[in-house]
Amino acid sequence: MSKITTDAPDPNEILDITVIGAGPVGLSAAFWAGMREASVRVIDSLPELGGQLTTLYPEKWIFDVPGHPKVLAKDLVEQLRIQALEQFDVPVHLETTAEQISWEEDADGKIVVLHTDKGEVRSRALVIAGGHGAFEPKKLPGFDMDPWEGRGAHYIVGEKKVFEGKKVLIVGGGDSAFDWVLNLLDTADEVTLVHRREGYRAHEATIAQVMAHAEAGRVKMRIPYEISHIEGEDGVEKVHLSVVGDEPGDTLIEEADAVLLQLGFKTALGPLKDWGFEVQKGAIVVDPLMHTSLDHVWACGDISTFEGKLKLIATGFAESAIAVAQAVHTIRPDTKIQPKYSTNTGVPGAVEGQA
Repeated sequence: MSKITTDAPDPNEILDITVIGAGPVGLSAAFWAGMREASVRVIDSLPELGGQLTTLYPEKWIFDVPGHPKVLAKDLVEQLRIQALEQFDVPVHLETTAEQISWEEDADGKIVVLHTDKGEVRSRALVIAGGHGAFEPKKLPGFDMDPWEGRGAHYIVGEKKVFEGKKVLIVGGGDSAFDWVLNLLDTADEVTLVHRREGYRAHEATIAQVMAHAEAGRVKMRIPYEISHIEGEDGVEKVHLSVVGDEPGDTLIEEADAVLLQLGFKTALGPLKDWGFEVQKGAIVVDPLMHTSLDHVWACGDISTFEGKLKLIATGFAESAIAVAQAVHTIRPDTKIQPKYSTNTGVPGAVEGQA
């Protein structure tokens, strides 16, 4: 049984691999470590498993994970938890932030030392799978929403049932805004999409679906408008919308119980930016083997970059398999890069029902 805790790791316990990041790619890396019979732990600064899937959109459908025609983000996290953590008894230390890195030597070779806010963590190799790094929602430009946070203004949706029976005004023109329009149609009493300009950043197929719902009267579109004023006593009650631009235009007043701001997120490497990595556009540069510019440190998932990079969960899964294979081979040179096929070997250890 995996132990998920906020306690500090044992500073004297040297495992084969430490994975930074308990998002989908970090959990995948833990799985591959287990498949290669390497000891592994996972640390994450967040209070829950799942990274952005859990923090930002646990109840959104994901459509591009192979083998799943569609899967809720929170369900994918749960399946990864069972597959990786439960099968291989992987310890996870949440609310643990890696701040600095150093190296030591012992009789068996090099040791990577992570200096966290809860003490030192030692392992033979480090795999960084921290998603986009630290992230926070972008604020609405031109209007201060801070007084309305907790009173009807939302940046992150934990459970969509909080919008049940409500009139929801969604602000944004990207994938998240359009996805939430579709996702709340069966929950909210009324959905209105507000965007500052004609033209959207969302996927064409999603835009087409939203437009079809708008033509059918199930979604109200307010383009090109922006929030100019909000009324309400205990919470949001009415939202004033003004036409964007210098020329005077109509002002609309929309009744609303909630405003969902989907303007994207600012991401940053946080303390990792000072470790000495080669960095491009806020991501850690890796070679084709997922190795970083630091010794015994690999990176995979959205936090890494290389020529031809695709930021997808599916490609992150593949990158984690490569990173772990290279890490295991580096600390145990007698092991082969290519893992054995699970159809022949099953999962290492006793697994009920395994052939």
